Amino acid sequence: MTTEKVTTADTIINNHAWFSAVPGFVPIPIVDILGISAVQRDMIKQLCKFYDCPYSEQKGKAVVMSFTGSILTRIPAYSVRSIVKSIPVVGWALGGLSLSVFAASSTYAVGQVFKEHLDQGGTLYDLNPENFRAFYKKQFEKGRELFSRKQNEATAEAEEKSEDKPEEKED
Repeated sequence: MTTEKVTTADTIINNHAWFSAVPGFVPIPIVDILGISAVQRDMIKQLCKFYDCPYSEQKGKAVVMSFTGSILTRIPAYSVRSIVKSIPVVGWALGGLSLSVFAASSTYAVGQVFKEHLDQGGTLYDLNPENFRAFYKKQFEKGRELFSRKQNEATAEAEEKSEDKPEEKED
């Protein structure tokens, strides 16, 4: 596979991973998960188009659910995030940040799995998620490290900028 093709596929994946972080800040439980799922389906659709592979919305939903169904096993953690997000301002920010890193990591992992499958000549219709479970988990951890580090860098940068602002003096 050419470097250009890898770069383009990775760009599609990374853009969608970052965009999937946005629904993590939606304060309404379940709506956030639906938003993340929609971003992941769009990513698969764009990857299919890029690899000149047929796409079906129904099959795209099934693929996303087969990988992100692990959310169901994390319902207690998801519930805690949702409850925390209901606390005005601070809770919303903390819960949103936590779910956003999860969303970006999951989207990154789904994209990497799908890219690997398409690189091997596979299609949306012959993807067997069980064959990629270990790869998905590895990519999820890689994504979590990447997006957590980026989030920490952005937070530190924002704090640094706020410290650099001169304080207004009262007369």
